[in-house]
Amino acid sequence: MPRKPKKDYFTLFTHQSAHCVQAAELLRDLLAQFDPFAMPDAVERMHRVEHEADLVRRTVTQTLSEDFLPPIEREDILALANALDTVTDTAEDTLRHIYMFNIESSGEDALELSGVSLEACRALHEAVCGFRDFKKMARMRPLLIRVKELEERSDALYTDHVRRLYCGTNDPRQLLRWTQIYGGLESCCDACAHAAEVMETVMFKNA
Repeated sequence: MPRKPKKDYFTLFTHQSAHCVQAAELLRDLLAQFDPFAMPDAVERMHRVEHEADLVRRTVTQTLSEDFLPPIEREDILALANALDTVTDTAEDTLRHIYMFNIESSGEDALELSGVSLEACRALHEAVCGFRDFKKMARMRPLLIRVKELEERSDALYTDHVRRLYCGTNDPRQLLRWTQIYGGLESCCDACAHAAEVMETVMFKNA
């Protein structure tokens, strides 16, 4: 009986990072054209994206369990698959908080943070698409640096926006809601930066 062709890890990673972009786009679009009545549908669409991303991650782990000689170390494959999955999970968690907190309108600060999160996901996806040639450090490094720069910008925006929030209202409900939401948007960029760090580690191990 012929053996099934082995799944290609780098293609699977690319599928995962594409789902990261999808999730970030959904979140940004929701905040750009906020409609409370569309929230249940947005939550369902986000869940489908996260579920599809999770299936890809499972395919990575299943392939790894059957693979005698993977192209890079097993722990690195698992680390990157999990790091990419965390990006999508974080986007879904953020949208769920918007829904659970019954947010009725958005603002420029949340939109700005979500835009940076989307940029980070797109930059990460570009890096992942080139990861097959990870030994070409000169080509890969600028892509990974871009992800880290966006994470630093997100950190700065989060600090500024939370400060402005606390200077602008004493309503504890608003403070709780938006601190959590801003934190989720910033965490999306953190997750992208962590995935970039995993890729960088692989590059150095194989230089």
